[in-house]
Amino acid sequence: MDSGNLFLWRMNRARLDAESLRDAILQVTGKIDLTMGGPSVMQFYLEDPTPDRTPTVDYGRFDVDSPVNFRRSIYRYIYRTLPDPFMDTLDCADPSQLTAVRNISVTALQALAMLNNHFVIRQSEHLATRVAGASSNLEKQIEAAYELALGRLPSRSERKSLKIYATEHGMANACRIILNSNEFIFVN
Repeated sequence: MDSGNLFLWRMNRARLDAESLRDAILQVTGKIDLTMGGPSVMQFYLEDPTPDRTPTVDYGRFDVDSPVNFRRSIYRYIYRTLPDPFMDTLDCADPSQLTAVRNISVTALQALAMLNNHFVIRQSEHLATRVAGASSNLEKQIEAAYELALGRLPSRSERKSLKIYATEHGMANACRIILNSNEFIFVN
């Protein structure tokens, strides 16, 4: 009826930006550190911090369970020439340039990053641990994960499918599916 959204009666779907998505994952898992202010935190392994040349940073070797990893994304220390590959994949703004409008893309690489990045995998495990504390019943854990991540209970078919999947692959992998759902990643 109004495919160009000329009359603004509905909102086009928009993906959460990289920082908001990272913070949302931390919020759902209960790990987010909401401490205000303070210095930036290095969420990477720093090699060769010689001041006269660009250092070597390794995002893959950083301990994802380090307390500094739980700080909100706004407190991340950023080298302008060495972006975090995960955040870069999710269209994080280029810190070396002024960015009035962000790129918003939906790519297969983003989906793969959300499925395979060590940060997301570990946070899925934390979410599974969090919902396991609520109940030992698998269906109740699935309901708790849905409520935390999506703000609603799963439908009957979602509950059935996820229960089968969680039984076969574990609750942490089921939580990873929820964190990768369109409903979690996109603002509707």
